[in-house]
Amino acid sequence: MSLNAIMNSGVSGMLAHQQALTVTSNNIANVQTEGYARKVVDYSAVVLNGTGAGVSVEDIRRVTDEFISRELRLSTASAEQYKAMSAIYADLQALMGDPAANTSLTGKMDSIHTSFASLTVDPSLSVSRTAALTELTNFGIETDRLQTQIQSLRKETDQRIASETETVNAAILQIYELNLQIVSANISEQPTGELEDQRDKAISEISQIMDVKTYDQGDGSLAIVTNAGQQLLDFQPRQLVYTPSATVSSETIFDQITLNVYDTINQTIEPTGLALDPELTGGSLRGLLDMRNIELPSLYDQIGTLAAATAEQFNAVHNDNISVPPPSTLTGHNSGLIAAEDHGFTGEATFYSFDANNDIVASVTVDFDAVGTTSLTDVMNEVNAALGAGTLTLTNGVMEMTAQGGAAGIGIAQDATDPSLRAGKGFSHFFGMNDLIEASVPTSFTTGLTGADNHNFTGTTEFTVYGPDGQTPSNFTIDFGAIGGTMTDVINELNTGLSPAATAALSADGEIIITNAAGYENYKISVTNDTSDRGGTNLQFGEMFGVGFRYPGDQALDFQVREDIENDPMLLALADVDTAGTPALTLSDNRGALSFQDLTNTTTAFSTVGGLTGSTVTLAEYASQILAKAGLDAARAESLQADREALQGVLVNKMAEVSGVNMDEELANLIVYQNAYNAAARVITTARDMYDVLLNIA
Repeated sequence: MSLNAIMNSGVSGMLAHQQALTVTSNNIANVQTEGYARKVVDYSAVVLNGTGAGVSVEDIRRVTDEFISRELRLSTASAEQYKAMSAIYADLQALMGDPAANTSLTGKMDSIHTSFASLTVDPSLSVSRTAALTELTNFGIETDRLQTQIQSLRKETDQRIASETETVNAAILQIYELNLQIVSANISEQPTGELEDQRDKAISEISQIMDVKTYDQGDGSLAIVTNAGQQLLDFQPRQLVYTPSATVSSETIFDQITLNVYDTINQTIEPTGLALDPELTGGSLRGLLDMRNIELPSLYDQIGTLAAATAEQFNAVHNDNISVPPPSTLTGHNSGLIAAEDHGFTGEATFYSFDANNDIVASVTVDFDAVGTTSLTDVMNEVNAALGAGTLTLTNGVMEMTAQGGAAGIGIAQDATDPSLRAGKGFSHFFGMNDLIEASVPTSFTTGLTGADNHNFTGTTEFTVYGPDGQTPSNFTIDFGAIGGTMTDVINELNTGLSPAATAALSADGEIIITNAAGYENYKISVTNDTSDRGGTNLQFGEMFGVGFRYPGDQALDFQVREDIENDPMLLALADVDTAGTPALTLSDNRGALSFQDLTNTTTAFSTVGGLTGSTVTLAEYASQILAKAGLDAARAESLQADREALQGVLVNKMAEVSGVNMDEELANLIVYQNAYNAAARVITTARDMYDVLLNIA
């Protein structure tokens, strides 16, 4: 080997080991830098004409493990999903309050029962009546507050979803630019480790929000896809497009997040893209979507169901009793019923008119099972013949009873042994003629119709079935003029349109029950347009049967005591008719108060709502179930978050073992490279000395 070759070999060694020292120093400097992967120098021998000519740095390699990286990203997405849910559940728990406190739903319900029980002592006391009505009002204020706040939480969640999409979009474009730089560096044989660190950090940022995987595209660039296969980035980036809703209510239909191609030249986003929501299986975005679309609406519906059951129980008792003095008019709500159709009642009810002294002026007992009493017209004729023309009228579905013929007041009483019933309700209760509680929407949809009854609807109703991630498996319209004339025909049309997501059935009480099919558990039905009208009553199909996003959640909105009773507690109906007494109605009669007291132990058959399994329980017990489920759901999310974070921690440690900087190892390498550098310098010194000897000989 010539002296020049020896000299060049030494110089190449010094340069190579100097580069190795620089890499090692950089590793040591970044020992605490999050996301930094250590770098190692790969040497290669320089060979000229079969003879060694020194050493060169072939590559500065970034040390990592793609398998661990992939699993770490997926575990991060899962942990962040439940972390996002836990944060919202924490807000929800603060909103619901301590279940044991008097301010909670259960505490409010207990206070209602206690105050109405106090009425039994002396129902004539205005202060006791006021206290009882105040507790009902307070319950309504609480349910209205909870429902309003739940929608506020949904709106906040929706805003955060929009913010998360912006974060993902920025990271995708950053990775796209880094891909270009890495490809360029590979072509020019420049190290790419630092660029790859930046790219991995951006990918990790996305993995907190979405479940993503990567694959190499063959030129050093990485493609990114969701765990379900949706493309976020290949040789062209995509952008998440989402516009949050300006207002959020039970009827809000949220836009889907879409993946749209991004034009890097013109920096524009294509107007259409693929829906992303159904494809997400992890990340904070998945958690936020689940809370906004499933968990919060489920709780909303449960509270609405509790409010509706409370209203129905108290209205049932109030309609079975009469205030003292009795009212001169009783006006119901729009039942959708038509005078000419069958009344649908069984049993007996007595209709009374009273004078100014609360004595009976006239009365008539209607036997709904009697021959010749088949239609509502027959019922009204019988009552009007006994109490005076115009006493009982049905206008646009609203039943009204008015004192006639000089009478001061009127009232309706159920027969003690064979009470009048339609859909399980007495005559006055069915029509809502003496309701105590009102709400934003009707609190019951038991119509009493049977499959053989005429539906009597005209017009059309348009339906859309929506999934929890904005899926729309069916969209259909019922034209009531184009189908058969019975309720069975309506149910058949519903089943055709709802398939495969759900089935509809008419219950024994005339309520339309919609049951979701397996795999469609969180799907809901929206009435997107309704021009139907039942028999000229101006009652639409969706309103009569409670079909649509509003039900049952909105039944807890504007839950309040009827205004005239709230203003005058003495209008509270607590008396029953004493046919042998003079007067027939007295303020001291506590039979109505006793009936209200009995509601403490009265059970209601609750169907499954929002994941809360159906059961037959009291109002207080159902309120407890709502709070318990909310607490369990929060605990479950917190537990799953802890489990996923534990797995994430294990993978982080595994990755640190592979990619992390070990100070002892790096310091040892530093010594090795320094010695190697010195050795290469020694070779150069030796070659120089040999040159000096040769020159001196000459």
